[in-house]
Amino acid sequence: MKHQFFSLLTFVAIFPFGFLSLPAAGADKPDLKGLIQQYLPACRVRASESGNAQALVSGAGEALDLTKISKENPEPKAAPGYWYSPTMDFLSRQKVQANKAEQATGVIQLLHTLWRGPDFVQKKLYRARSFEGGWVVEVDHDFTNYPGSIQEIMPYELLVDHDHTLTQLRQRCYFYQGSASIYTNTVISVYEREKKIKGGIHYPEALEQELRNAWNKEKDAAIRN
Repeated sequence: MKHQFFSLLTFVAIFPFGFLSLPAAGADKPDLKGLIQQYLPACRVRASESGNAQALVSGAGEALDLTKISKENPEPKAAPGYWYSPTMDFLSRQKVQANKAEQATGVIQLLHTLWRGPDFVQKKLYRARSFEGGWVVEVDHDFTNYPGSIQEIMPYELLVDHDHTLTQLRQRCYFYQGSASIYTNTVISVYEREKKIKGGIHYPEALEQELRNAWNKEKDAAIRN
């Protein structure tokens, strides 16, 4: 898989303390127009002469090419532990409000509707967890209603400012249910340690265990406080 070891050089993170589970989008398919109006009120859809949607244009005039979104694959950048895509980057710049769990999951549903269409979102279960400075949104397939062999989706992170305005949307390379700083430090420290031992051949297994240990410690600390 392309998101394996070469992406180990890309780390950083975030996560929280109390998941709110939400349905994928109810019994109905999500409405892209409604999602855009709710989360991107300053944006408009630019259509071709034949009426086909071509681009999502921000209030500042930035255009997201809707004809290319379906071919996007999240990729690593300089920040360790994360994948990014042009659509994630576009949404990160639109001053989206993410003050509630419903808003955090709604942003990811908007991303997925743009990227994979309403059928994709209808078959998923979204749940958001808050942390200091943002949200983590996990996405699971609804196997009860839509059985099948489905590729696992890594969690998304939404970083927000003091006004709960989205400043960055990105996707984690690894699962973790704790804070950004602990996730980041764990990923980096384990990588630095493991690459000195047989070239990091056991890095994935070692990181999984270390992240599990870190989360247990973080939960215990939260309970004590």
